[in-house]
Amino acid sequence: MTQTKHVHIFGIGSGIGKGLYDRFLQDPTVSLFGFSRKGELPLNTFSKGEAGTFQFDATDQKDLRSFELSLAGMFGHNVLPSAPFYNRPELIVYFALGDGIFGPIDLLKKKELESHFELNVHSLILLSKFYSHHIPFFPNKATFVFLGSTAGKQGFSESVTYCASKHAVLGITRALREEWKPFGTKVVHVSLGAVATEIWDSRPEFDKNEMVSISDISEYLWSISQLPKSIFVDDLSITPKKGIL
Repeated sequence: MTQTKHVHIFGIGSGIGKGLYDRFLQDPTVSLFGFSRKGELPLNTFSKGEAGTFQFDATDQKDLRSFELSLAGMFGHNVLPSAPFYNRPELIVYFALGDGIFGPIDLLKKKELESHFELNVHSLILLSKFYSHHIPFFPNKATFVFLGSTAGKQGFSESVTYCASKHAVLGITRALREEWKPFGTKVVHVSLGAVATEIWDSRPEFDKNEMVSISDISEYLWSISQLPKSIFVDDLSITPKKGIL
């Protein structure tokens, strides 16, 4: 049976992305597609439209091109009426990919800066571009969720690069929300406070026990997929009990 709701999650290799993928595995109403370097299936098999986890490096130009072509093969304007997804399913996309870089700015290396922005910013823009070609074929049927951070709204010491990239994510989300509004597309930004992921392992001054658990944030993010059609949410903010740590 072909499910009427497709969920694409980028960044399922660890942390929030993995937790969210695991939560959706419990939802029998969706066809679930996960993307990360740790994926089990070759990326070129994604075009078959069969659920699974796919090997995907968002900074690799070949992988980006392969994904673009596969997406067009599934949902493009040349799709034949006999194709499985000619009648487009509801589409929900979560961007949970990214990394962190912290430390005094005087120790920042140019290569680290470029690598961080390539993954945290450039890949989001390029992937959004690939989807944008097909948005008109999903009238009132597409939702995109961008995972941001409180670092995208304010500054933190020794976090210049991270704050800059997360401010960019907020800007990307708000711009796409306006651009895709004519198609009834929901574009959601979730500003996350401290979540107990691996990113904090190198920062012992922060207590992960005081943070939001991965299972709790995954449940919350999953709930976005359950919103009624008429409800649009824009910018959401989530923090642990203590607020911003």
